[in-house]
Formats: sequence, C-alpha cells, structure tokens
Amino acid sequence: MLYYQLFVASSITLVYIFVSLMSLVYYKITFQVALIIRLQMVMMLLLPFLMMWNLGGYDNGSNIIIWGFMAPIMALLYTEKKEALFWFYAFLLLLIISLPLEHQLPNYELSHNVKEVLFFLNLATILSGIYFLLKYFIDKTKDDVNNNISFLKSYKTSIDTNLVVTKTDLYGNITFANQNFYDISGYSENEVLGRSHNIVRHPETDDSVYKEIWETILAKKTWHGQLKNKRKDGTTYWVQSTISPILDKDNNIVEFIAIRYNITEILQKQESLTQLLHTDTLTGLKNRKALFRDKNKNAHNSLVLINIDKFSQINNLYGESFGDKVLLAFSQIMNHAVEQRDTCELYKLAGDEFVVLSVERDAEVLRNNINNMVQYLNDTPISIDGQEVSIGISVGISLEENESLLETASMALKFAKRLGKHIVIYSDQVSLNHEYENNIKWVKEIREAIKKDRIVLYYQAIKDNPTGKIYKYETLIRLLDTHGNVISPHSFLEIAKKSKLYKELTKIVINKSFEYFKDKDYNFSVNITIEDILDPKINSYIIESLQKYNIGHKVAFEIVETEGIEKFDIVEKFIHEVKSYGAKISIDDFGTGYSNFEYLMRLQADYIKIDGSIIKNIVHDKKSALITSIIVSFAKEMHMKTIGEFVENEDIEKKLKELGVDKSQGYFIEKPKEKL
Repeated sequence: MLYYQLFVASSITLVYIFVSLMSLVYYKITFQVALIIRLQMVMMLLLPFLMMWNLGGYDNGSNIIIWGFMAPIMALLYTEKKEALFWFYAFLLLLIISLPLEHQLPNYELSHNVKEVLFFLNLATILSGIYFLLKYFIDKTKDDVNNNISFLKSYKTSIDTNLVVTKTDLYGNITFANQNFYDISGYSENEVLGRSHNIVRHPETDDSVYKEIWETILAKKTWHGQLKNKRKDGTTYWVQSTISPILDKDNNIVEFIAIRYNITEILQKQESLTQLLHTDTLTGLKNRKALFRDKNKNAHNSLVLINIDKFSQINNLYGESFGDKVLLAFSQIMNHAVEQRDTCELYKLAGDEFVVLSVERDAEVLRNNINNMVQYLNDTPISIDGQEVSIGISVGISLEENESLLETASMALKFAKRLGKHIVIYSDQVSLNHEYENNIKWVKEIREAIKKDRIVLYYQAIKDNPTGKIYKYETLIRLLDTHGNVISPHSFLEIAKKSKLYKELTKIVINKSFEYFKDKDYNFSVNITIEDILDPKINSYIIESLQKYNIGHKVAFEIVETEGIEKFDIVEKFIHEVKSYGAKISIDDFGTGYSNFEYLMRLQADYIKIDGSIIKNIVHDKKSALITSIIVSFAKEMHMKTIGEFVENEDIEKKLKELGVDKSQGYFIEKPKEKL
C-alpha cells in the first residue's frame, strides 16, 4: 500500500510536467497566455495538497507545501493585485482544511531518507518546471519589449521628421524641443530651453486664445486649434496644434506636450485658391462667389443687378472675342464709377451681368446714380478695334434682406425687360405670380410621385483615371411625371426643400440606393446636405441603414452645401460614426462657395469632388487649371482622392489625368442610367 501511495505521489508530479508541456504546445499554436497562466496556478495550488494528503498529511508531506505557495507568487507576477490576494487566501484555506483532515488520512511512517528523496524530487521538479516556464515567458516578454522599443523609435523618427514637438514644465517653460521647432522658429537650443512659448507668440494673437489653452490643459483636457506664430526673423508661420497634459499614476499633471503641424503652406495655398475662386477671369473683378461671401458683411445692403441689352447680338455680329473686349471695356467704365464711392463694390456675374453691392439704402439716390450711368452710356459709345458700340443697360434694384437680394433683384430685372424700362426697384407687385403657380404645381407633383413610388434613382459612373476602370456610381434622384417623362432634380429639388418634402426624398434615396447596391460589386455614393446631418431623424435613419444593410464599406456620403457650417460638433460626430461602419466622406462641388481647406480637414474628407464649373473650362482656361492643380496638391498632402465632374469630352479627361486628378465623372465617361 505504501508503494502504491508513493507511485500516486510521483504520478502527480508527472501529470504537472505533462500538462506544462502541453501548455507550451498550446501557446505555440494560439499565442494565448491567459489560459496557460491560470491552469499553472490551479495545478500549483491543488497538486501539492493532493500529494500531501496522499502521503498521509503534514508529517510526510509538509515540505511539498512550498510548491503550493508558488501559486499566489505567480499570481502576483501575472494578475491584478486583487486576484493575487484571492490566490493567497485560497492557499491559506487549503492549509486550514488540511488540519482536520490530518486525523482521517492513513498514517505512513516514511524513513528520513525517503522523505529527503521525495522532498528533493518534488522541489527539483517544481523549480525546474517553474524555471523553464518563466524563462520561456521572460524571453517572449523581452522580444515584445524589444519590438515595442523598435516601434517607439520608429514612431519618434516619424514624429521628429514630420511634426514640431515641445515639452514644458508646469509653469510653461520649455524643457524639450525637437529639431523641427528650432528649424521653423529660427531659434537655437540655448535660446529656447527654459523660456516660455512667448518666444514665438505672434502679437496679433489675442490673449483670450492663450487663456483658453491654459484653462483646457489645466483641466486635464487636450486643446486643438490653429496658432499664428512669429519666427526669430519676424516672419509669420502657422501651426495646427495639439497640446496635452502628461499625467502620472496618481492623475497629477507633471508636464505638458505640444505637437504641431506646419500648415503655413496649406493656408497660403488656400489664400491663393480663394483669391482665384473669387475673381472673374476676364475682367479681374470679384465674381459671384465673392458676392455671396461679401453680402453678409453688413446687416443691410442694396443690390443693383445690371444687364447689357442685346449683348448676344454683339457676339453674333462681331464674334465672342470682340464681345469679351466689350465686357472688359464696360467693366472698366463701371469700375471707375464705383471707385468714386467708398460704399460700393462691383462684381461680374455670368455672361453680361454685373452687380453693384452697396450700403446705400435710399432708393432715389440709387435710381439717380443709375440714370446718370444710363445717360453716360447713351452719350459715350465704347470704341473697340476702331468700331464704336453703343451700349444700353437694364437694371433691377433690390433693398430686401441679404438672403434674397440677388433673387429679388433678378425678378426686378426681368420685370424691367418685360416693360422695356431701364430701371425697376423690387416691390411686392414685381414678384412674379406665375412662380407661385409653378410652385403649387410642383408641390402637388412631388407629393403624388412620393405616394405612387415615382421617385427613382439613376446611376452615373465614376472612373478611376490610373486604371481606366469604373469603380463607383453616384446615385442621382429623378422624378417620373404622370406621362413617364424623367424629370431632373433642378426642376423640383428647391421647391421640395421649401415645401418640407425634401426629408422624405432623402429617405427614399438612401433606402433605394442601399437596397439596390446590397448585392452589387460596385461602390456607390449618396448626396446629403449639412441640414440632413443636423436633422436628428435623417441622421438616425442613415445610421440605421448602415446597421441594417452592413455595406458601409461600399458607400460614400457626398456632402453638399458646406458653406458656413454651424454645429460642427454634430457634423464631426456623424462623420466619425459613419466612418466606424467603413463609409467614406466626399465633399461635393469643391471650388465653389466657401471652399475652405480647414473644413476639409475637420470633415475628415476621403474625396474632394472638384466643381464642374472649373472642370468644364479646364482645357482652355489657365485659371481653372491652376485652381485644379492647387486642389490636387493639397489633396495629395492630406491623402485625399480628387474627382473631376462634368467631363464632357476626351480633351478634358486628358487634362485631368495630366494634372493628377484621381477620378473622372461626366457624360464622356458615361451618362446616368436607370440600371447597371
């Protein structure tokens, strides 16, 4: 019987060795450590006590308890503090349980030599197993640490190569700056260390900015924003900054770190692009985009819309080149007249239309000024290439709210042409009744189309320029009238917005596009507005659709009407959420309206769709080509893709490829179609 008990005791040790070896095999296959650690601790805790009880209790097996105590020690190494305490209590509990069991266990009298052999074998086996296990995991840990150190060195090299980094103490004194900081600021290490960031502070930066920074970081939060700085030589540079507090284990601030990205070149490009976008190519005057930007600088304005009478006849008689010279000469006359008054700005719109934006609100003063201009033009023909051209003008004037200035001035101009008058000032009587009739007709048509499922989608291909393959389709809304005719959104979309039917159309487009492409191999894009994103119901509907169809990786949301975005926090939250489903963000019509590079970065755009008004003139208009090249250059720096729309012929496509535009879309690539 004694020999049987000794055999069982030895077998317990062999079981431990076998399970340990199998654990190593399991780790080699799965790289899962947690299960192995807990299995080792369970065996270390239980097997010694089983062996001791098998040998008759404390008299013969007390030396084996050393093995059991290794379980709480191992727990200290590999688990949380609370869990390690649990294993220690478990060890104590087993010791206590062993006391009453002592009298119920068979009592074997082992010789001193046998006890020493058992003690040696158990101790050697236990310590050998623990040694090899610890050695294996320590070697693995060393490898992981070395890899992590290598990664950290790579990250540091990347940061030092691309970013400007400084650290400061609790009082704002610089304790570290990388080489990029010295390069961009022009200061040396001796001039910087121990000084505050006031050394690069630009005098034009308001104190409130720095107050906000300190309030944020002292609250243990991270501050993000743009800062205008000054170099040692007095020149200016701009940085996109992220400033964060560094906390110790007790959550106390020990220092601050500032990571910056030099955006000077980006802002210069934006300024250059903005200038180009807001200037008429022919006359050098401000254009329509500039008008929409400037009209809200004052709370109340007047707008004078000027149209050259029968200008098409001049083009037909003398040619477009001659007509351009007439427009240029007329713009110079107008500009000379406007320059005499500080309260006026002159703009060139499309074709032969000009606008004077003024803070002058006296209708009679405006009427007299225009009458003087009409009289001057009647008395002074324009001389072009030896030809004298008499010019007449029709004028619509509006004193309405800024939002409707151009629209109401346009109504007044139409009324003036209809009545054959030179000048008409907008009033309620001028508002065209047939427009109301048209609106009523279309509201009814849209309601019927929604009710009878006559809102349909068409799909236009977007081609990848480097490969020449169609990789995505843009979904385009259409309306089928009662006769089956396909109606473009230009005829009904604005009216839908005014009549509160637009949200319903948005839901239809989202639902039908997701349903159509769920089984297709192509990616697709859906147009949404900032209003859609800010609307809680539409916002939720989009997220629910992404969850329902699980095809977020296929869809790109093209955001239109990004001018003057408010509630950026809601927009950024939406973008972050749709991107978590794999969706992409595209900015539509870039190059019109606000066209802000900062907006692109904050909107985390994946694609920039360059406006068609730029693309369609890109072959012959150097300004359009320059604007495109600036946008492409910026996009490449920000790892964004560019799409050129309105590609109407092969020459435009070739020019886009030459300028490095990534994708092309337009009738030359493929017309919109109902089915793929």
